[in-house]
Amino acid sequence: MTDDHVQNALASVPEEYYTRREDGSLIRQTSSVDAIRTGLKRLDVRSGVRVLEIGTGSGFSGALLGELVGEQGSVVSMDVVSDLVERARDRHARRGADQIRVVAGDGAKGMTEHAPYDRIIAWASSDLLHRSWADQCVTDAVLVVPVTIAPLPRSNAIVRASRTRDGGLTADRLWPGGYVEMHPEELTQWLVPPRGVHARTTDGEGNPWWISGTWVNECGVDETTALSLVEVLASESHVEDEAVLAPEESAADMHTYLYAAGFEGLSMFGLGSRGWAPGHASRQGAAALLGDGRLLAAGDPSSACRVREWAERWRQAGKPGAGSLTPVLEEVRDGWAARARVPGGG
Repeated sequence: MTDDHVQNALASVPEEYYTRREDGSLIRQTSSVDAIRTGLKRLDVRSGVRVLEIGTGSGFSGALLGELVGEQGSVVSMDVVSDLVERARDRHARRGADQIRVVAGDGAKGMTEHAPYDRIIAWASSDLLHRSWADQCVTDAVLVVPVTIAPLPRSNAIVRASRTRDGGLTADRLWPGGYVEMHPEELTQWLVPPRGVHARTTDGEGNPWWISGTWVNECGVDETTALSLVEVLASESHVEDEAVLAPEESAADMHTYLYAAGFEGLSMFGLGSRGWAPGHASRQGAAALLGDGRLLAAGDPSSACRVREWAERWRQAGKPGAGSLTPVLEEVRDGWAARARVPGGG
């Protein structure tokens, strides 16, 4: 799929017709045009193919898919939010886009009724590449899905996978990025993940602070201790003056490296108005690597020292990001967990 094909589709579909309500406000579940354009190029949509889209949103991405597959192809777009489904269905019908079908349902289950598919794309982050998707695809079908690549919420990357002749999946590429979590019911807030959070609190302005880490369970840390650590982080944390990363170094790349390396003590933090970031935590302290390369730290300074050590290991490994990591799919009961391998085991 060339950029020209996607650009032609973008020129043919009225963006604001889909993304804006009658009062001019933006549909909340709307991805940026750049993100949609990039996702469609990665999916390699061709005329005549059958596509399953998970995450209808405003309907704009589905309309673009409809342009790309043409009258001989088909698009099945699904969402758990019934209002979005009805709205997109109406928008497509008014434009005469009969090759697009919009249905309500849980994206993790796919849509058996209209299978098989040649392509699957998701605009919501999944814990797994689900077996239901592989079962509903033809051999060599392409899937482009944001998925967690570590046992931590928000540890996302976008994986490209394909279906093998034996009905399995194999992956060949990772990119940085992710979206709100895929969930069987409509999410009413997006700041706290619906799964995987061990403790949470709010600051004086009502912003959520939370923590997740495999060490919480592995070290037998109880909920009270985890909550105390989050409360200290929310009330007593400070941003260190000396940055861990140089201005030209990418915090996003190091974040993805941490997900792949899986160091002991690796944690994900909700940081109030700052969003979220990975870092290190123990019973005594925590340190999160912010997007500007600095640390937000609280308690025992050993956590900050540990993140600095991780940064040195990242540099020694060649500063890999998602694009230079190797995707690995591990088969589990309901599908495949996506993980990443650092080149040379760095």
